Amino acid sequence: MSPRQIAAADRVARFGWLSTCPADFRDWMLANVRWQHFLAGDGVMHGGVTDGGVYCVGDGQVSFVSGLGMPDIGTSHFGLPGNWWGHAPLIGFPRVGSVIASSDTLCGMVPRPLLRAHLAANPALWEQITIGVTGLWVLSIGAHADLLIPDSLRRVAATILRLGGQRHQLFPIAPPQAIVCTQDMLAGATALSRNTVGKLVRRLEADGLIDARYGRLVILDSRRLQAIASEE
Repeated sequence: MSPRQIAAADRVARFGWLSTCPADFRDWMLANVRWQHFLAGDGVMHGGVTDGGVYCVGDGQVSFVSGLGMPDIGTSHFGLPGNWWGHAPLIGFPRVGSVIASSDTLCGMVPRPLLRAHLAANPALWEQITIGVTGLWVLSIGAHADLLIPDSLRRVAATILRLGGQRHQLFPIAPPQAIVCTQDMLAGATALSRNTVGKLVRRLEADGLIDARYGRLVILDSRRLQAIASEE
């Protein structure tokens, strides 16, 4: 393994869903993960297919594009180091969206046939898969709830926190200092116009809560963002 792969394996062992799994299962997953390097814009996974495996981000960032609803919705969420996804094919369902690398990214994948064979030999481990899917469900329901926030400033604050890995996370992760997030991405994720999002981003920047320059977004004050998102 390269130094970057070693660091990525250590990261996914300490953060996210896998960090909460029993040690023997965690060690098995790490021993069987296949690491692959993606450049920004590369497709990592495609909706509608049932092959591949269960994926994680070890280093970098990916964008999730839903395969449900309108085809031009755009980015709905980001995958950050420690995040896992892709469980549906384990139970015979096709993938419901596509994943694109947002930056120079190292993703891991445990092949579906290998994981299914291990689960067949150790059926009690299906509980861990269920827990992983529950984390994705909590995130999806939380994102839906945030989109129903009528106040635009509150909705943008909530979405920034979610995209930055600091909202609706069932498992502990270590959010990166900065995420790749343009105003177009944020507008799509909040279901607001780019003009509206631009004004609100400038307001949050002026108040010292975020830094959103150069296509990157840095959360400077998550506590105050949480307070805005939670206002009645």
